[in-house]
Amino acid sequence: LVRKTELKTIRQRNALLPIQKLSEELLLLIFQGILLTSTARRRRHYVRRISALRAVSSAWRDLIDRTPLFWTHVSSNDHPDFVSNALEKSTNHPLHLEYTVFPPSESGSAFFDKASAHRTRWKSVALHEPSAELLQTYFHVPNAFITALLLSTDIGYASGEAGLDKLLGGEVANLEELRAVSWKNIVWSEAHLTKLRILEIEDYQMLGMEVIFNILAENPSLEILRLRSIVFAQYTPPFPAPPQINMEHLVELKLAAIEQEPETGTERAGGGDVAIAHILQHVRSPACHEYEIQLRLRDGSGISPEELVDLIPPPMQVLSRGRPEVSDPKHAIVNAYFEEQKLLIRAFRYPRFRPSCTIGLIDFPNTIARKWLIEKMGEESGQTLDLRLRFDYSEGELSLDDIASFQRCESVTCLDIIGRSHPPNSPSPSREFLRHLSTPFVSENGTKMMPFPRLKTLRLSDLPFKGKDLVDSITLRFHSDTPAPEELTIILGDGPGGRPESYIDSIRAIAGVKDVRFYDALEMDETRSVSSGSDSPPHKEFSDQDYST
Repeated sequence: LVRKTELKTIRQRNALLPIQKLSEELLLLIFQGILLTSTARRRRHYVRRISALRAVSSAWRDLIDRTPLFWTHVSSNDHPDFVSNALEKSTNHPLHLEYTVFPPSESGSAFFDKASAHRTRWKSVALHEPSAELLQTYFHVPNAFITALLLSTDIGYASGEAGLDKLLGGEVANLEELRAVSWKNIVWSEAHLTKLRILEIEDYQMLGMEVIFNILAENPSLEILRLRSIVFAQYTPPFPAPPQINMEHLVELKLAAIEQEPETGTERAGGGDVAIAHILQHVRSPACHEYEIQLRLRDGSGISPEELVDLIPPPMQVLSRGRPEVSDPKHAIVNAYFEEQKLLIRAFRYPRFRPSCTIGLIDFPNTIARKWLIEKMGEESGQTLDLRLRFDYSEGELSLDDIASFQRCESVTCLDIIGRSHPPNSPSPSREFLRHLSTPFVSENGTKMMPFPRLKTLRLSDLPFKGKDLVDSITLRFHSDTPAPEELTIILGDGPGGRPESYIDSIRAIAGVKDVRFYDALEMDETRSVSSGSDSPPHKEFSDQDYST
């Protein structure tokens, strides 16, 4: 009684808040953003979120209760009362069902017993670790209303008969989305699908390259293709080469951890990059604006690193295909991380911080990776691109050539250099770098310029130089005959010798320095972390039990 009285008082008070004056149309848009993702999947803690919104006021409770869209996503982990209410309040709208074994001891039979009364409204079904009995009872019969199947298991094979010849009674022609994570029951060569918009395959061995090409050719409306942790069977491209498959509607392409079964008597290490090369050579995707690829250069793969990188579209080209309504079409941010024999690129349009283009080159010679990036990005101006470079030499010696090769790029706005800890008086290229940073060079048109003319942020960590070396370098950068035009923020980690407060104050006093400070390990990690933003497989999308009617 006390709790009901308190709730009534809170709802009456909330009814007077300014947000209550918003129109129902605006409130529905806000609620939809809170409850559902941009791809129309329910967010984590969905039940908790919807319960919290309903508790705000009677008006909000009534609005949510009479909006069927918010009741169309139900999970086997939801409270039984929520499931019953959702099935009722969703009226005749399509249903999205999730079955996950959480906790493992619970059975999904009760959940599907309730949902089976609404079988004609099933639109998408996500299954993780279903029992053989559950598959046979509910999914060995045709259901033409299901257009999306999300299948996952942790053990490689689902229990019972779980191939496409058995699921939905073998009648899978209506599927528009098929995601299979470790679901090795599927024989892809026997899959007859022509309406796919989304195809995701993860953790599968001996997949035929020609099988994938046939699936792509039969599904010209495909919008999303994700292949992860795949071992392709041996494949010899036909001669002459067949025409490219033109995927005009493909907007997202992700290829990661892909290998090809080697020829008998050879090491598997020879097949990773060549498998991806076959796909990039054979598939054309002119509209793709969500691009992720991881390439590892292998010995004996039969393709040179130069040929391999030429197959990769320039990041700026990928970004130019994005939707201008969700980002600034004139301003891009590209983070490029160099480590020993490794380059990782993450590119996105401001203000969107989920990468639209992610490229990983592993075991590539630095000279080739560096040359490729300069060729693709070097001509961009600081008005269209923020190129943020990080050089990590924690496992090797600082290379001045690596860094200096970008000195002419006006798009470089951030330079992050990580070295190895040495005594400040020991010989090191660090001091050479500081001298280089303040030494003008002659551009191609004969103009003297400071290296990295648009540099705005300089991060230095574990570099063995004295504080005085840094003071002298920054002083010359801003007080020579050709001063740098941009104010500079300097962020220092471990490494510089001398008393910190003495040279920090001296640097801060230099005209042209915007700020100078130290940063700790936590801040260092935050500056380097970028969320992939990829969709989770079905079993990663847990629900919560809290629900009050």
